[in-house]
Amino acid sequence: MPTAPIGTARVSSARTGGAMVSRTRRSGAHRSFRVRAASKEDNGKPEAGTPSIDSKSLWRLRLELFSGKDADATTPDRTITVRARFVVDEGYEPPQGSIEIKDDQELAFVQAGFHRWTLAEDPNERKAGLWIWGLFEEPLYPYMLLSFDCNRIEVAEGGYHIPKGKLFAEVKHARGSKSGHVLSDGKLSFKVTKTYKADLVGLSEATIGEPTMCGRLQADCIEVA
Repeated sequence: MPTAPIGTARVSSARTGGAMVSRTRRSGAHRSFRVRAASKEDNGKPEAGTPSIDSKSLWRLRLELFSGKDADATTPDRTITVRARFVVDEGYEPPQGSIEIKDDQELAFVQAGFHRWTLAEDPNERKAGLWIWGLFEEPLYPYMLLSFDCNRIEVAEGGYHIPKGKLFAEVKHARGSKSGHVLSDGKLSFKVTKTYKADLVGLSEATIGEPTMCGRLQADCIEVA
């Protein structure tokens, strides 16, 4: 996949999982699931025993990292696999919560770090969703946005790495009564902080975090309680 070399100024134009959306109160043995995506006709409430976005389901997160040395590369320079549970913060809309990282043998993530997830509409469209106008009984949320506190991750020889700090992911989200919740087509990115002159005479400066694409995220539910 084309990607900018890690640590360079060239930035790919792509959506990234940025800051978590603001919270609003709302009233109110081991098997593998390699599930198919929910069809457009089937977006009802998932049945019991199907993959869920809560602590009942255990997910395998596969991070496929690219250095960007070869812009046409399709094979990742490094792959890291962890297991995780999505813990729900009850009473919030959109649904959101923390991520419990399990079996991080390569120590990619900060232990007891601030790892978060939220379901979302199109991250680039901050308009009111169709469900607000009553077109859907409840929101479908076609995306999940994730953020992790990560340690420095070496990706390839020559100093190519992901710096210590925030690692973001944007994943497509679907649900169906038979398939449960399905996560697919994840994109990974981090932000490179750059300082710019904020006025013409250079008396003030602005610091901006520019996104750099760094890989793919594959999420599979492997266990349902």
